[in-house]
Amino acid sequence: MNQPTDTPTLIEIFDPAMCCSTGVCGPDVDDTLADFAQDAKWLKSQGVNVKRYNLGQEPEVFKSNPKVLERLRRQGSDILPLILINGDLVSEGSYPDRKQLTDWLGITPQTETNGEVSSKPKDILNALEAAITDGDENTLRSLFEQGKESGIPVEELVNSMQQGINTRQRITQSTLQSANELLGVSSSGCAPGSGCC
Repeated sequence: MNQPTDTPTLIEIFDPAMCCSTGVCGPDVDDTLADFAQDAKWLKSQGVNVKRYNLGQEPEVFKSNPKVLERLRRQGSDILPLILINGDLVSEGSYPDRKQLTDWLGITPQTETNGEVSSKPKDILNALEAAITDGDENTLRSLFEQGKESGIPVEELVNSMQQGINTRQRITQSTLQSANELLGVSSSGCAPGSGCC
């Protein structure tokens, strides 16, 4: 555990149950979660495929990964977050800082300019997808315009936006399913007192 891999392409973060996809919400935001959310965004801008799963919203993803399921059965949810790179477990129980991430991924951090997204098409497309997934409308509009100005074909911008929409819908559907389970209704039924029946 905690050893870098040679050529990683995918980092998966299995988060504990949180109120939203990043845990960065509400009046008392945990600084560690806020920093890690920024680091995950930064990784995407570097071309790394970053996937985050929330135990409260996507329990089926945890069940479908044998390594994650085995760790949860042995240690319980206190072992979260679990971080896998290309399927290999590299961290458990805490969020790494950016230096640890770059060491594991073999990335040389580039100097950032005031947190702005680079003008490389891949970076803009990744950031555009992330903005939709996060529901960040202002960033979405800005990145779309930046993409057009950079000469990225509208079809590619639309594809990235659609990927963000698909991810956001998957999260919303999973949350709705969890809410229905808690309320004791089938996914096609109405919640008691909702007025739809």
